Amino acid sequence: MLIIRIISNNLFPLSWSEIPKFDLGRYLRFGGLPPVYLSPSPHEELRAYVSVYLQEEIRAEGIIRRLPPFTRFLRVAALSSGQLLNYTQIASDAEVPASTVREYFSVLEDTLVGWTLEPWRESRKRKAIQTAKFYFFDPGVMHEVAGTTSLDRNSDLYGRSFEHFIGMELRAYVSYARTGDSMHFWRSTHGHEVDFLVGGRVAVEVKATRKASLRDARGLRAMAEEKTATRLILVSEDPVVARRDGIEFLPWATFLSRLWAGDIVRPSKSAR
Repeated sequence: MLIIRIISNNLFPLSWSEIPKFDLGRYLRFGGLPPVYLSPSPHEELRAYVSVYLQEEIRAEGIIRRLPPFTRFLRVAALSSGQLLNYTQIASDAEVPASTVREYFSVLEDTLVGWTLEPWRESRKRKAIQTAKFYFFDPGVMHEVAGTTSLDRNSDLYGRSFEHFIGMELRAYVSYARTGDSMHFWRSTHGHEVDFLVGGRVAVEVKATRKASLRDARGLRAMAEEKTATRLILVSEDPVVARRDGIEFLPWATFLSRLWAGDIVRPSKSAR
């Protein structure tokens, strides 16, 4: 008897492990699409990509009947990428019904333009929120759609882009290594938050600071009380590797090196 095994593979933008002489600033601003990251004119490449997506793929496939409302929604969605989904507010800003906003987000997921990060709901010590987050599949595309003209190192947008980047790396690794782990984030109703929780075991908080402290690990310390995660990691731009109160403080490049080496989340045996 012949048994055919069908394996589903997902492709993601270029990861840190695939780019020699990785330039963090360039990646956060322009993303990891190969034609964009490697181009001498990334602005033009991004503009062309977004234009093709809107005018050809969406319109030609007849997925969206009216393009102007969807275009308004797309910009608002990009501006709120990585934040808690508020359908009512997005609907108001985009001037479309809330029911349509939900439909549009489904379109973005179906066309692989974005992904939803669900909240971790198994918190026992603290009541967890139930609202999901939505991320564009690539920070460069997100910036182009949002109309970003520059990315200031000290801005909130830079911090969000840095978090977005680490989330993309985790998501790509989990898929390529076939770990079978789900990804969530955790946030209590009192504001304690951990950016990414992989398989309920590895908790990762991301801070763009160049000098990390225990204050930056407030969410991880709260997560430790849940006694679920076996590893608590704070990833930042601080070059110092340290361990404080059971929390690993890792520079982002060190974290990614260990991640892709299988030292953060173990790959499946078939992926080794």
